[in-house]
Amino acid sequence: MAETSWLKRLLKEPLVHFLGGALLVFAFFWATGTNRDPTDYTINIDRSDIERLQANWTQNFRRPPSAEELNGLVDQEITEEIYYREALRLGLDRGDPVIRRRLFTKMRFLGNQEVNDPTNAELQKWMEGNPGKYALSSAYDLQQVYLGQIGAMAETDIAAAAEQLNNGSAKPANLSEPISLPLALKAAGTQAIARQFGERFVQALAPLKTGKWVGPIPSGFGQHLVKVDKRIPGKPAALEDVRQAVTNDWRAAQTADQEKKSLDNLRSQYEIRVAGRE
Repeated sequence: MAETSWLKRLLKEPLVHFLGGALLVFAFFWATGTNRDPTDYTINIDRSDIERLQANWTQNFRRPPSAEELNGLVDQEITEEIYYREALRLGLDRGDPVIRRRLFTKMRFLGNQEVNDPTNAELQKWMEGNPGKYALSSAYDLQQVYLGQIGAMAETDIAAAAEQLNNGSAKPANLSEPISLPLALKAAGTQAIARQFGERFVQALAPLKTGKWVGPIPSGFGQHLVKVDKRIPGKPAALEDVRQAVTNDWRAAQTADQEKKSLDNLRSQYEIRVAGRE
């Protein structure tokens, strides 16, 4: 009986009532998740989001979405955002190499947005610092006769064909095997020639004398007789001749430099430990 009386008196104490209420409130918040950050559970689909959804639909289907279709797109956007946030809360982004690579790529992209357009002075300085890279290559006026695959024609027959061309008793079109290559090129740069005939063909042109049919000259297709009518020596390029190439190279260098600085800054904030490294 004494214990029962003591328990009744304890239950009447205000402090006990306060503690009990506090425990109930804590249990309610824990069970309902009311202690979560409200902003993290707010999804706003603004006008720019809707316009983006409409534009994507129009690009894919060549017409704007109907009201019902647009509502479906918005609902899909909301669903994706909900699952995305819940996946992050569960840590599903961790340990996934695909997601890791995508985030890595996005971070690099964000870090490279501050490269401004180069001035003419910057491009000129860059070009002068790399003189050999932007020199205009040699160019050629030439004619060629395709003889087929290497080894398909005897050396004596090749020599005879060259002789016929040199003495004018035969025309190039009559001796050339069928192939979709031009019989003649005018002021063609070495890069343009290489794209059509291959690097071996270009390399064989340099020692050739002008005005005479010679061969066989190898290419990516087989062998040829070639006559160099005119050789135009290469020369240093003016900026306007190679502006796009210089701009691309300058921007790539600036981007790489900025990326390195950004990474160095971020890396300095981390304590990095690698097994086997002191």
